[in-house]
Amino acid sequence: MNFEYDQTEFSKSLLAGLFAGITATVLCLLYNAIIRYSIGFHLSEMINVSTIIFAMLILATLAGIVYYFFRHYIKKGGLIFQALSVLITVLLVIGTQSVQRSSIPSLTIEFRELLTGIIIITALCVVFIIPYLYKHEIV
Repeated sequence: MNFEYDQTEFSKSLLAGLFAGITATVLCLLYNAIIRYSIGFHLSEMINVSTIIFAMLILATLAGIVYYFFRHYIKKGGLIFQALSVLITVLLVIGTQSVQRSSIPSLTIEFRELLTGIIIITALCVVFIIPYLYKHEIV
């Protein structure tokens, strides 16, 4: 019984996005635990384990689908996807610096550090893992 079959472009990009989401989830959970332990940040109404898990998986899977459309319908779509992802990341990081989480300045700064790190980790996973897994058949 031979179960080998060729993956479609859509399934490759969807699965690459899912794997990038799993990777981003694990890395963000580790980062979250380390930051919370090291600086003593305990506000968890917005960023907590469940929001990290669901947000990373959904965002990266959607990024995989978007990557498919870029690759399939736009010439040099992979590079454009990566460039736009980096641009969106930069804009999100800049926007994060204006977030006012608490009336206590130190809590706001700690929240910004946590959120900025999560955004950067997610972006790195999306920008590098999805195109890599899409292009390599062995993986």
